[in-house]
Amino acid sequence: MLINAHNMAVLFTAVSTQFKNAFQKYQDDTWQKFARLQPVSAGILEMPFLEQIARMREWVGPRLVNRLSADKLTVKIRKFEETYEVPREAVEDDTYGMYSSLLEQMAQSCANLPNDLVEELLNDAASAKWCDGSAFFGTTRKYGKTPIANTSTKALTSESLKEAYTTMASYKGHGGDSLRVRPTVLIHGPALKFKAKELLENESILEEGTVGAAAVPNPTRGLVEAVELPGLKGNKWFLAAASGVIQPVYYFERTRPDQVVRKDQERDSNVFSEDTFLYGARGRASAAFVLPHLIYFGNAD
Repeated sequence: MLINAHNMAVLFTAVSTQFKNAFQKYQDDTWQKFARLQPVSAGILEMPFLEQIARMREWVGPRLVNRLSADKLTVKIRKFEETYEVPREAVEDDTYGMYSSLLEQMAQSCANLPNDLVEELLNDAASAKWCDGSAFFGTTRKYGKTPIANTSTKALTSESLKEAYTTMASYKGHGGDSLRVRPTVLIHGPALKFKAKELLENESILEEGTVGAAAVPNPTRGLVEAVELPGLKGNKWFLAAASGVIQPVYYFERTRPDQVVRKDQERDSNVFSEDTFLYGARGRASAAFVLPHLIYFGNAD
């Protein structure tokens, strides 16, 4: 191919089209089973919460105003990029087609930025902080006088899953009324794939008795939906209530990385100095835990 402005514009159109098609094809929306996409318009986000988490009350006397808390969840939007290069000779010799797989791989990486950030958030759950400055997952937090213990160090078993479910279902708000938390999703990584399948799908389980083990009906069969995240490390697991308006995890998106930019003009420094053409994409986003009563952490690692 003759390297000129017209031919490079045609090539860039083909590159952009292939990138967009691959971006759509390889999007994995698994994270949206327990997280919410929240578009944002600023680099730093302050998310307010109600000072008291409650439900509707009978109107007797003056209204009871639920004010916003002075504590806010502050999220800094991060910036990401993905870039690949094509040797000038590959374009001149019409062999750039062999780089198509690299372009599609870049598109796949960009399309799955949400999964990457949500998995990173879950992997670092033990050090996560909430807007009040305390650990997001802990055993001492209270809503009013009601404890909100949302973590344990127990491995994933039938008993620990039932305990976590029962604990979440018993959460109460500042006024002492039930928060009506209903866990819906068990989040795990590859290490717990078969354990989660056993707990949620087997019709019976073995239970130790005085005369040995015996098969009994599985009390956690169909209790929640299992969601496997390929990037979730070790034996950690999470139980999440994801059927409400507010989700346990939010993915804040400022710029979706679905557009390709180029540096393939003769005047570009990389063309002059390195004899290469560059194509890349950029995105801006972050992920954060939102409300402690919506997710329980089994820190079995």
